[in-house]
Amino acid sequence: MKQFFLFAVCLMGFMNSIPAVCRVNSSVICETDSSLITPFYYNGERNHAYRIAKTQTIPDFGNNQYAVSWYVDTEEWDFDPQTNHIFSKIEFKKGDTVLASFCDDEGWSYIVDENSKVKMFKSFRIDSDHTAVVFRGGAYAAGTPILTVFVLSGDEVKLIYNQEYFIEKIEDGKVFLAKELYTENPIKCGYISFMNGHVSIVSDEYPAGKVIF
Repeated sequence: MKQFFLFAVCLMGFMNSIPAVCRVNSSVICETDSSLITPFYYNGERNHAYRIAKTQTIPDFGNNQYAVSWYVDTEEWDFDPQTNHIFSKIEFKKGDTVLASFCDDEGWSYIVDENSKVKMFKSFRIDSDHTAVVFRGGAYAAGTPILTVFVLSGDEVKLIYNQEYFIEKIEDGKVFLAKELYTENPIKCGYISFMNGHVSIVSDEYPAGKVIF
């Protein structure tokens, strides 16, 4: 019995040392230990019927090996990728292999980049081994959407940021943030930078800047 107890303690220590990243067949919610991450909203008790809406490669990374597939929950939303922009599941793929999947019942929606082009996501090359991928949360009239940032490296997908912010604009390697956007007095409050080999945030909470990755 004593030997079993010691084995269990050692096993727990080993599991705690594993980096909090997503791998093949990862669970629905995968988070790093960060105050900048709000857990995804997912009601696992509800039956979900997903249908793929679109797949898009991640540009300038891995010679087009990497892609993101978007799925719509047909129990919640009508399946029409031309008119319905709310997707509740995303999968990161390397070739035909699923590296990680994430679900959120409030979903993600299209964003507009600095060239006024509608995209599923916006990617930023951090360095030769890492690329950040930015998603805009489901946009609803009553609330602020979630801004989600992942980092890809090899066969790993790491969630580094998930907070309520509007995307005011994207330009010059930065995503500019706002708490209120579609009002007479928009509340603009900083930006996330993808430059100089790091991901960092400058905001009301971090006026001097904070390195996220």
